[in-house]
Amino acid sequence: MLGYFSGKSNVGARCNVPLLTLVRGLLSAILFLSLTIPIYASEIISVAGDPCTIPVMERLAEAFARQTGTYFSIASGPCMSGVKKVADGEVKIGVSTQNMAEPPEGCSKAVIAKAPIVMIVNKKNKVKNLSLEQLKRIFSGEITNWKEVGGKDLPIKLVMLEPCVMTTLSKQVCHYGETVETRKVFPFVRVNAVKDTNKLVEEESAALGQTLYGYESSKVRVLTIDGYLPGRDTFPSRYNLYEDYNLITLGEPTGEVKEFIDFALSPQGQEIVAGLRHIPVRPSR
Repeated sequence: MLGYFSGKSNVGARCNVPLLTLVRGLLSAILFLSLTIPIYASEIISVAGDPCTIPVMERLAEAFARQTGTYFSIASGPCMSGVKKVADGEVKIGVSTQNMAEPPEGCSKAVIAKAPIVMIVNKKNKVKNLSLEQLKRIFSGEITNWKEVGGKDLPIKLVMLEPCVMTTLSKQVCHYGETVETRKVFPFVRVNAVKDTNKLVEEESAALGQTLYGYESSKVRVLTIDGYLPGRDTFPSRYNLYEDYNLITLGEPTGEVKEFIDFALSPQGQEIVAGLRHIPVRPSR
């Protein structure tokens, strides 16, 4: 790992390691940090986001660190936690996938990609495609059983990501006056929306879940919508369920933070984004 780290907590872990081993480990850690933190880095770029944002951020940070020696700290938390932390001045960049009209007061945002939302089902579910109209009718409560869309006689159970994807689907999919929240069957996923959503859909044959494209597990299946999946060739005319991938800063970005955002929007950064199934917002070379 070069130039950045992701924050992880081991609180509560029991330790029975001899003291000498602990001392040796501490000395090794100090030596490791002295080697990995470039002495010429003028600042550490601290980043906070939710599990849906971290893989893209880690890939971009690693590439930028290799070129510049900039050091990153990247921490994952609940949805929208990164936006709150940057607004409170706790981190330099907050990351969120959400279609927000305006960032929090005093903050600036840069949209570096479009994050595709996909529908996932249990592999026992024989339904492979939904029309956009069927999806609208499911989320508005008009269609409640899989048999109405070619599946088994089972009630459709919604697995909701909270709150970003739910908000987007409420606006883009539901009929006027309806919200996804009124149709929820499973509780919102609040710990790790990516892993927990996959797990619920893996375990429930009647589930219909939502996640970002590329974050689905190998034990679920992604549905096509009107026969299409997200991609640069289908965006936005054939497949249009997307969220903005936002980088939020307190005030206008400056220094190495601005350089990093410019890198994310550069041809190299946009190809990294595309490699993780997000849609670039800048044309390639």
